[in-house]
Amino acid sequence: MTAPLTGATSESGIALQQGAELAAEEINANGGVNVSGTQHRIALLVEDSEAKPEVGVSAAERLITKEKVHYLIGDAFHSSVTMAIMELAPKHKIPIVSAESVSEAIADKVKADPDRYRYYWKMNYGSTAYANTVFNTVKWLIDTGELQPHTKRVFFIVEDTAYGRSSATEAARLFKGIGWSVTAVETVPLDNTEFYPQLNSLQETDADVLVSVFTPLPSGVALVKQFQELGVEALHIAYYYPSLPEFIPQAGSAAEGLLWTPLIFDTEHFDAHNALAGKIREKLNVEATMPHAYGYDAIYNAADSISRAGSLKPEDIIEAVAALDRKGVMGRYIFDRSTHQARAGPEFIPHTSAQIQGQRNRIIWPQQFASAEYQPQPWMRQ
Repeated sequence: MTAPLTGATSESGIALQQGAELAAEEINANGGVNVSGTQHRIALLVEDSEAKPEVGVSAAERLITKEKVHYLIGDAFHSSVTMAIMELAPKHKIPIVSAESVSEAIADKVKADPDRYRYYWKMNYGSTAYANTVFNTVKWLIDTGELQPHTKRVFFIVEDTAYGRSSATEAARLFKGIGWSVTAVETVPLDNTEFYPQLNSLQETDADVLVSVFTPLPSGVALVKQFQELGVEALHIAYYYPSLPEFIPQAGSAAEGLLWTPLIFDTEHFDAHNALAGKIREKLNVEATMPHAYGYDAIYNAADSISRAGSLKPEDIIEAVAALDRKGVMGRYIFDRSTHQARAGPEFIPHTSAQIQGQRNRIIWPQQFASAEYQPQPWMRQ
């Protein structure tokens, strides 16, 4: 596995590693992976990608050529690193499966040349799932009268990564489809914590909605605090960073009322999530997060594929990967054969919007999963 174990997103990378290690320990404690009657223990080797494509590729090459791995999880987190590592699949012809990478650009590359990327598969859904959730949440608020747009303008502040850019692109397309204008897509460095220029620009445009996309915790905390400090009145819906357990304690009152996506790891409402959280707490004395679950599922999906293949040959394993149909902690994993991307939806891996209410995360959309009603964001203009 390659994952960002240092740098701005190391919190997520380390959680992915911890989840993966727990799964490998469990599988090995139960005898390992059965390959045509022979039990094999999993040897999990994790390299730091530093959230940099060139470092990730170097680490992946080392795992493939020096360590002779049979299966590579690369990258476990960053889309930009995954887009570089996936080019090793046709070169080395071994199974490469990313874990939490999102960018739709990855799936687009596969769809454009499926033969070239037949050894690469994407265990997470894409930017369109995030965009659909953000867009449909806003549209639902409009339809129910909770949001009355004045300008029909949307403003984006996103990290300058494949994840950030693709998230903005897909969501912007949907807003434009109903006649809204995109006033700006402001991209900032991955570790940025100074947002006054972007927020002042947002106020000047008088946009109705702000969409923010960040994976590092410090960026998200700084953004919501500066948003509150400047008295911005736009509806604010965020991607990813509120899922980190330290976000609410660090953001404090600035987090209250924030909308965000995806709350797909919810220990209060899903038994499988609560069970994994108990294991993580017992083993590591930390609160489990979505990356813990993706790391855990990544190893169990790998073991399942190898076992069904009945072989350690790359050709056999990749055929089993393509045919994956397994219920994991996060949901049911099935790949779309045209994009090699995991399917999203209530029957697969559900995608929801949440709101922070009383310093707790509550699902508010879609209503079939809702645990609370939407509460008007306290800063919004009436």
